[in-house]
Amino acid sequence: MGTIPIMTGRSRRRRRLPALGLLGVLCWTPTAGPAAAQDPAPAIAPALPAAPTNAELAEELRRLRSEVAETRALRDEVHSLRGQIQSMNAAAAGSAARAGDPNAWGDVGPGAGANAGNFRNGTPAGTSADAGGRATLPTPGRYQSGAFAGETDVEVQRFGLKSRYKYNDKATGPLGGGGYFHFGSEDDEFSLNVTNQITVDGTFVDRTGLPTNEQGFNVPWARTFLYGNITKDFSYQVGTQGFLGTFNLLDLFMAWHINKYVTMRAGKGLTPPLYEYYGFSPALEPVITNSPLYQLAAKRPVGVMFTGMLWKERIQWWSGVTNSGTSLFGNLDRNVDYNGAVDLTPFRGEGWDNTAWEGLGAGVGFSSGYQQYLLHQEGVSISNNGEATTNPAFSTVLGVPFHTYNANVSADGMRSVFAPHVYWFGRFSVLAEYIDFSRELVDPTTRGRSTQRAYYVNLSYYLTGERDFKGNGFQGYSTVIPNRPFSPSNDLWGPGAWQLAAQWSEFNAGTGDFNRGFVDPAVNASRMQNAMAGVNWWPNRFTRFSFNYVWTHFNNSIPLSGRSPVDGYQTFWMRFAMFF
Repeated sequence: MGTIPIMTGRSRRRRRLPALGLLGVLCWTPTAGPAAAQDPAPAIAPALPAAPTNAELAEELRRLRSEVAETRALRDEVHSLRGQIQSMNAAAAGSAARAGDPNAWGDVGPGAGANAGNFRNGTPAGTSADAGGRATLPTPGRYQSGAFAGETDVEVQRFGLKSRYKYNDKATGPLGGGGYFHFGSEDDEFSLNVTNQITVDGTFVDRTGLPTNEQGFNVPWARTFLYGNITKDFSYQVGTQGFLGTFNLLDLFMAWHINKYVTMRAGKGLTPPLYEYYGFSPALEPVITNSPLYQLAAKRPVGVMFTGMLWKERIQWWSGVTNSGTSLFGNLDRNVDYNGAVDLTPFRGEGWDNTAWEGLGAGVGFSSGYQQYLLHQEGVSISNNGEATTNPAFSTVLGVPFHTYNANVSADGMRSVFAPHVYWFGRFSVLAEYIDFSRELVDPTTRGRSTQRAYYVNLSYYLTGERDFKGNGFQGYSTVIPNRPFSPSNDLWGPGAWQLAAQWSEFNAGTGDFNRGFVDPAVNASRMQNAMAGVNWWPNRFTRFSFNYVWTHFNNSIPLSGRSPVDGYQTFWMRFAMFF
């Protein structure tokens, strides 16, 4: 039996293989084709190679195992040398970084220079970092980045992120839809979204010296929201705001999406009972700003809130316990509120899509809790989003107080809030809400229950044919996509979206405060009426211009900033807003 010598790449050993197969090929003669047809002689059958013996097979198996072991040893040597080289480079680069080289990395993390592209999570590829920022090699024998036990993997574990700019017209982001920056893993198990609201106002009144900061040109809203999920089950939101020269932490909460019906939220965020306040951003309301009912809202307390949907998302609900005010009062036996709401949108899905009835809904918010605090706080901040939360006074939509409590009045007892609402969102939209706000007040000589009642009605209509978001118990008005946008840079010269809007509201502070001596009737009013009307222009989905006329009237003439008593004032209010 002949053998054919072959050489391996590393050991240069001879390996012998049976040669009968090759001899068989050489002896084979084709039996088909034209040449075979002309030759009547029968073809000689090729000799078949003999099967290898068991001893030969065993010897070949031993040789193959030896080759595999040598290959593994060579791979381990290469990995070890590579790690040593990277460790030396990392130490040298760390020394350069500490010496001030901007293109090196070390204790200060990755630089912004030419070497920055070689880093993953702040360390060079193939290394990790210890507590002091020094490069270290992975420990052999551990499972890392897909390596099996007993193997060394010099690649650090890393998670790639994709980034893009998105636009959401379904009003599922913070306070409504709009553009946002999205960063996320390939499967979006982790995500980080960033969205902004910027507004610049011009508020010009027919009387000078009104006691409010919202006069002339000002910046009422400059908001940034960071939100997303850590896994599909856990999400978060952080919101900040600059408001008329102040800076506030709007939101800071984490949420656990227990199942498709229930979500638990813990932290600081919007809460019922006032739909106008928790349902959408004031910068997205058709009229220029919130109604005067905003001051009776729960605003953004701290606590635990459960939310969910039932009946194929036709029923939305909120239920939770929060502190009262702005975390100043956290005793478990006082200043803790229960807040909840239920909203119904019966004409959703199953034949109702894209019909006028789809945008019809109604609901009710409610709150109750024991309160004990002085209305006029001193020495501590009682503002949340620039608004008083202990309600030491009631004011107009421009922030002018018309019903101010005496300095010695305190809340001491149960407070209850009841706020039903109804809406119909579409090309023509209606939103109406009523609120009953009642609490026990006391001064050194008198005790009594103070009750305020207020309502508003919003009307709006798109002249250019667009439609409002259909709304639900969590969100209402959103950004608008014009049918024919105006965007000269994209050679789009449409009219944009044009919307007419109006609101009528009344705020009745009641006469009980006057009768008990909690409020001085000589310088205060008990009732305010307010009308707003204007037009909104959306050139494109990211920007809005608003122009409004506001009329404010009191049932009793009161002095404002030392002037002779007046029973009201008028305001021309305009706003330029961006949502991105």
